[in-house]
Amino acid sequence: MTFKEHLLSWMSEKEIEDLISSLNEEKSKHAVLLNTNKISDESFLEMFPNVNPHPIVKHAYLYDKDEYDLGKNILHDLGAYYLQDPSAMCVSYLLGINRNEKILDLCAAPGGKTVQASMALDGTGLLISNDLSHQRAGLILQNVERLGLGNVVITNNDFSAIYQDYQERFDKIILDAPCSGSGMFRKQREMEEDWSYQKVLKFAEIQKELIKIAYSMLKKGGKLIYSTCSFSEEEDECVVEELLKNTDAKLLDIDNDYFVVSKKHIGVHLLPNVFPGEGHYIALIEKPGELNPTAQKQVKFKANKYVSSLQDIYVNRFGDSLFYLQNDDAFKKLSVIRKGVKLGEISGDILKYDHHYATFVSQFDNELEIDLQSAIKYLSGESLNIPSKRGFILLKYKGINLDIAKSDGNIIKNRYPKYLRKKISQ
Repeated sequence: MTFKEHLLSWMSEKEIEDLISSLNEEKSKHAVLLNTNKISDESFLEMFPNVNPHPIVKHAYLYDKDEYDLGKNILHDLGAYYLQDPSAMCVSYLLGINRNEKILDLCAAPGGKTVQASMALDGTGLLISNDLSHQRAGLILQNVERLGLGNVVITNNDFSAIYQDYQERFDKIILDAPCSGSGMFRKQREMEEDWSYQKVLKFAEIQKELIKIAYSMLKKGGKLIYSTCSFSEEEDECVVEELLKNTDAKLLDIDNDYFVVSKKHIGVHLLPNVFPGEGHYIALIEKPGELNPTAQKQVKFKANKYVSSLQDIYVNRFGDSLFYLQNDDAFKKLSVIRKGVKLGEISGDILKYDHHYATFVSQFDNELEIDLQSAIKYLSGESLNIPSKRGFILLKYKGINLDIAKSDGNIIKNRYPKYLRKKISQ
């Protein structure tokens, strides 16, 4: 069965022709989500005036990569924004995340939906960001560190083996399921060559198992958002339909002029010929019942001896490493890659600050604003000949944290992680 033939189950000939024409003839679309902890909309628009607001998502913009190659801009390295497909960007946004909620992003790599969910929590709550692949979970860690996110626990687990231990634990769950990837045809032509109907059916079985597992871990009154970058009904409507038939799950409406509803009226499609993105399927599901908010700890402030602005009760020590997570939980059996913010390594009575803490911290005793050329020089691994106060020093560019370096009074020694160092031309 060809790709076109199997779409006939839910699309008309005209709709299929429009879709395929878009995939073959139009350029891939690009979007950027601002990290409003580091840059304001006003500042971003002043620097990049020819972007357009995302039709749905706040603090997000569509841009022409030929005009603004934002991935190569220094602000990307400083975590001022996250680059994401315009369609995929809608998933976390449509889930309607609130402060203090406990969230699970089940298949999270490379981390775009985690980034957006974490920012929606606004420094509160708890977000478990998981991926089955340890290597791909490492991509989540890179993005969490770069954007300075502090309420994320990154894990590498097969939840099919442990989900029974987490029944009804999460207020919201994101399930962006692995799929056959027809929504990536325009961006990655090899995906089109690799597509087959057998591949669709294989992933459909995996998706049906994953959505069942995810739903069981959802609290009563909680919401689950299911998405794929596939146009196949077998991986989209049919997966959700099976959950609806076999559980008490309730399908919620998603209303917007950009959304296309199929014959089954189960979820919506963002098609590239209708919406400026690569394509996505999204379904919003609720578990009946009253959602009991996660209880918030009331603790008396006690400064940590190494980082006075942080509460000691939330600082965990593993060997000589310190980690900070304000809303902890007893998640046993999870293979944890990063539990909150890595503060640094203890050496004697001194804490050697980690880069993650440098991107996370909102204020530091010794700070220094540097110019563009100095920032580029530092990111390449060079030290800076700038007189400054001795000791650890938080370097900033345009008010955005760059790194915590160390100064002897005349030279600022480079402590930027070697695996992040690169040449930047602005």
